[in-house]
Amino acid sequence: MILRAVGACLLFVCVMAQDPGFNDTCVEGKYPPPAQRQVKEYVINLDLPPEQRWQKLASEKRHEIVALILEFKKFLMEWASGEIITIVDFLGENIDDTLPNPYRDEIKGMANATGIFVGELFVYNIFYELFTVCTSIVAQDPAGKMYHARNLDFGLFLGWDPKNRTWQLTDVLRPAIVNLDWQRGGKTVFKSVNYAGYVGVLTAIKQNKFTFSMDERFGIDGGYLGILEWIRDKKGSWMSFLSRETMEYAPDFAAARDKLANTQLIAPAYFILGGTKPGEGAVITRNREVNGTDVWMMTDKTAGGWYVLETNYDHWKKPLFLDDRRDPANKCMQKMSIKNTGFAGLFNVLSSKPVLNKLTTYSALMQVDSGTLETWLQYCPDPCEPW
Repeated sequence: MILRAVGACLLFVCVMAQDPGFNDTCVEGKYPPPAQRQVKEYVINLDLPPEQRWQKLASEKRHEIVALILEFKKFLMEWASGEIITIVDFLGENIDDTLPNPYRDEIKGMANATGIFVGELFVYNIFYELFTVCTSIVAQDPAGKMYHARNLDFGLFLGWDPKNRTWQLTDVLRPAIVNLDWQRGGKTVFKSVNYAGYVGVLTAIKQNKFTFSMDERFGIDGGYLGILEWIRDKKGSWMSFLSRETMEYAPDFAAARDKLANTQLIAPAYFILGGTKPGEGAVITRNREVNGTDVWMMTDKTAGGWYVLETNYDHWKKPLFLDDRRDPANKCMQKMSIKNTGFAGLFNVLSSKPVLNKLTTYSALMQVDSGTLETWLQYCPDPCEPW
């Protein structure tokens, strides 16, 4: 966290020196976006052997996956002096001893289908444990109908392009975004939003059961430290693998909440969960260890009452002054009001700066009763905050 804060301060000075500035406002009329920004859906057949499940998607999106891996490795060389690449390359040769199944065989199957080195695909699949910022909202309408919306912002510190005023990795990520329909026996088990070739789950919906999103929680007790500890003694669960298992097997909101709150992790996290009943919205603030877990319910008097909102800071603390998306988002939620809760209202909130910023890759909208998942590519025209 200290290194990130120092890096953020330095980058803030450089970037904001060229920023024309803007007044954050709550926008309206942004939904629906142009049709070409809607994300394509693919089927992941869970009845297939793990090594075959991703072959078609990985083959179609090979170019996008390679471009992403090149950006990741560029960052690691510049920021970690190649040490992490050395570790990951070593693990790639021994991936049978590194990841649990079915993830191990799925990644190996993708490597076989695309010709991409398995260690590089491993880098790709663990990177979310280390570096992202996000905004997640669970809200109910006046009838108690539940909605879940999120922005996924990715690419902080990963190559700021001062000429085009964009993050290089963020630009590379957008073409790789896909919706996935996870099926068994020809029927949908759950749906998710993924970067092509990423086998974990960051944003997902299980019809008539619950909705889910995950935001990174910054902290010293996690990230690289957790990965190194896991290499040593296999202690803890990868966040996105735990969330995928939760989506696949948890029968309801309560079971999902308990699993996410009580499983040891490799890195700290915020798990945002929505259910089917009024008041079933929660932010689960996690340490790596299960002790200290905080479950903040929508019905808590410190929450919105009819909604709960999380960015990347503990809800009982003030956000970092360089990165306050929470207060503008709450301002726009209050302006929207419960009577306007729905895809249009929530998309407007997610499209309001600085909730929408240069790091934003997509906005996802979910409604649990219908099982609807809409994902839209997002862009933030200038003037716009870098994060």
